[in-house]
Amino acid sequence: MWQKITQRLTDPVFYRKRIRKLRRRFLPPRPANPATVSELLESLPADGRKICAITAHPDDEFFAAGLICEAAARQIPVEIVCLTRGEGGPLGDQTRETLGRKRESELRASATALGVGRITFLGHVDPIGKTFRTFAPAVSLAHLADQLRELISDRRPGLIVTHGSGGEYWHPAHLLLHHAVFHSIKTVRFPRPAIATFQAWQPHHPMKSLLNEDDPADLILETAAFRDKRLAALAAHESQSDYFSQISGGSLADFVDRTQTEGYRLYGFKSPRPEAENSDRLPDPVTIR
Repeated sequence: MWQKITQRLTDPVFYRKRIRKLRRRFLPPRPANPATVSELLESLPADGRKICAITAHPDDEFFAAGLICEAAARQIPVEIVCLTRGEGGPLGDQTRETLGRKRESELRASATALGVGRITFLGHVDPIGKTFRTFAPAVSLAHLADQLRELISDRRPGLIVTHGSGGEYWHPAHLLLHHAVFHSIKTVRFPRPAIATFQAWQPHHPMKSLLNEDDPADLILETAAFRDKRLAALAAHESQSDYFSQISGGSLADFVDRTQTEGYRLYGFKSPRPEAENSDRLPDPVTIR
């Protein structure tokens, strides 16, 4: 118990989470602005008809598996850009280097199952976590934003898919990447891509602890048609299978079924509906340290 208290009280995310909870009482998020997956994907410009899914670890792409499958079915190229190789996960009897190679291989197998054609690793090292505390890679927000800006300027995607404002379950690497993505696109030299953050809030979702409570879903995507592909993608992450089975209270298939409905918060997306409250406004910037 003392170890848990010590690790939590020395974790800045512990305080950020509680400040956000207090702030929520006075500054509720903007209401959801409903959109369909067809409206989103058909809005991609001809010269930017591609998607970059920017995630922190191998297996995080599963949060957007249904959307990736939908894009692949429409022959829209998808690239997964991964911050780390996940070498900070539970090691078991492996070395850190071996685990990183294994998780990289798992991500490539998952990408194949989902129809992803390209994978890029940003080269940052995933720190080893403690029992009650996880860490982000040792890279500043400013440096990571610059790295992402260069990549986005080269790829020119019409849509970026990434982590939500609460890092799903307040993972520091997820939070870092979320803010870095938004900072990176503020100075791109071509029309800004739209952004879809995954695990957006759904009041009736069966696994609310994995959702971003401050991100009401603009887009709700039912993924039943892609169940087999999603299950194959999740099963590819063999080193993480015990974790997913445990949090679902059953098997990998149970996790796939309990996360069947994907929710996304949309930014920079212009809805074609006349009644929609369209806005290109991005979240308020955080201080770069």
